[in-house]
Formats: sequence, C-alpha cells, structure tokens
Amino acid sequence: MTGLIGRPGVTVIFLLIIMLASQQNAAGPLMMAAEGYVYGQLSKVSHDKNITRVYLGEISLGHESMTFISFGNQPTNLVTNPWQFCFEKDRYEEIENFVGKNVVLAFTFPKNNNLLSCSSVYELQEIYPVNQDHVWEQKHFVGDIYTSDPETSYGVEFGRITNLIKNKSVNRIYYMTLQVGNGGSKFRHFMIDDHDLYEFAINALKSAVMVKVHYSDRISYGNSYGLGARSVVAEIEVVEQ
Repeated sequence: MTGLIGRPGVTVIFLLIIMLASQQNAAGPLMMAAEGYVYGQLSKVSHDKNITRVYLGEISLGHESMTFISFGNQPTNLVTNPWQFCFEKDRYEEIENFVGKNVVLAFTFPKNNNLLSCSSVYELQEIYPVNQDHVWEQKHFVGDIYTSDPETSYGVEFGRITNLIKNKSVNRIYYMTLQVGNGGSKFRHFMIDDHDLYEFAINALKSAVMVKVHYSDRISYGNSYGLGARSVVAEIEVVEQ
C-alpha cells in the first residue's frame, strides 16, 4: 500500500475516493437521484432577499408533530422534521395559500440549477390538498419481499405514512416513514421491495388515512442497501376511522 500511495497518479485517485465517500456520508440523500411524496402541515414559506429566485418551504410531518424521534434504519438525513423544500419565485403565491393546511407535496432530488443556492436538497414539483375522497378498490395490500436476508423479527405498526421516496438509481428500493399513532413526534422508517405495494402506499399517503404496516426485520452484511439491519414492509392495511 505504501508503494502505491507514493505514486502521484494513484495518490490523487485515492484522495478523490476518500473525499467522495466522506461527502456521501455527510450529505445523506446526496448519494442518489430520488423522487417521492411528503404529507403534513405546511407551516412556513420564506425568502432570502440576497438570493432573488430561491424560496424555502417547511412542512411539519403528519399530525401535531414538533420534533423527530426516529426509529429504524435509512440513509442519514433522508427524512427530517420539519421537512424543507425549495421552489422558485413564480410559485410563491400558490404555495403561500397552503400555509397552515394539510398538504401533499411531490418532490425530486437533485434540484435544478436555478435552486442550487437553496439550503434544502429537495425541489417542489406539485402541491395539493389531501385527497379524502379516494375510492379504495382494496384496503389491504400484501406485497412481496425479494431479499433472501434472514428474518430476525416481525410485527405491526399503526399510524400515518408521511414520506415516500423512490431511489431512481437502484431498482426496487423505496423508503417509507410512518408517524406512529394518531400524532406526535415518534416516526419509524421502513423499506419497500415491491413496486405495487409502493404505489398502494402513495395512495395511503395522499389520503392521510390511518394504516397498519406489517413488517419483517431483516439483517444483512454488505447488502446493496448499505444498511446492516432494516425493516421491510410486507403488507399495508387501511384502517377505518
């Protein structure tokens, strides 16, 4: 190793690898291209006059959440509370009208070039009210778990889905966050293997319904998720309120 590091070309490559790895670990969601949805109360919009085009919004996840007590594995800083997003000047009035209301927001990452100075990593695509009139063809969806990693435990959590994220860089990796119970600051993170189950979860998020999430805890060493242990969603069941 000493002989290799001593060569100028190898030294540069070695240092670049270290720098990229450290940036990924610090940035969390910067390691992937993503799209997804978030649900909660739009609590704030703001504008820094030193940055003419960039506006920032904040959503308090779920119902009556103040802080973020987080359980389960996911990439660092993938979901925070309040959840921030960026948008451009021409959408300010549209977004401001939703302040104080429960909304669903569609987002992408990375941002377009006009928003690079924004402090959030997420860019607004769409914002709309909760769809309380969604017609459910089925209220209980059983998905597939494709991993062969061994199961260590399983269980059920009850609450509202607040975040869904699709990793566009890797097939069949979806992230989901659940606000546990009817409200408050306890959130649990899951992963989804099944695309159809992910689509079912999107409708549950957009409707802000209460759900039971059936999950399987799996453990792996050196898996493609980059996580040693994770909770994988097996079923989602909509609960009548």
